Amino acid sequence: MATPKELRQQITDTRAELQGALHDVHAKWETKPTAGEGEDAWCPKEVAQHVIGADWYFTNMIAQACGAPAMERPKVDAATPATAAASLSRIAAGDDNVLRHVSEGDLSKTWDAGRLGTLTVERMMEIIVSHTNDHIQQLRAAGS
Repeated sequence: MATPKELRQQITDTRAELQGALHDVHAKWETKPTAGEGEDAWCPKEVAQHVIGADWYFTNMIAQACGAPAMERPKVDAATPATAAASLSRIAAGDDNVLRHVSEGDLSKTWDAGRLGTLTVERMMEIIVSHTNDHIQQLRAAGS
């Protein structure tokens, strides 16, 4: 089991990778793949908007599981790779203000995540990392 500090570091590292991937796809920002359905059919711009919003989405559930009020949904500007990167930085800073308060005792707290079921804070932090990594791979594939 990872500690809250280790999970926060994984999230930070993954966001840094996402920043790089956003810049690597600038030439194909609005180009949809030739095949695929659902999320696999998204252009990099759509991927960016989704994955940046998901960082907030999971952090919002973590906040509530830990007893804090729901967070206000931020606006994700993904008009260009640069504005998406700026949105990621801005939203990540707000999310980090919540995540830095997660303690060892909070990791086992749960939240009903709708279709995802009941998730622990630890699992939601892991999902931020794995979900972001999945979409980094999608962006890298789009850029190649």
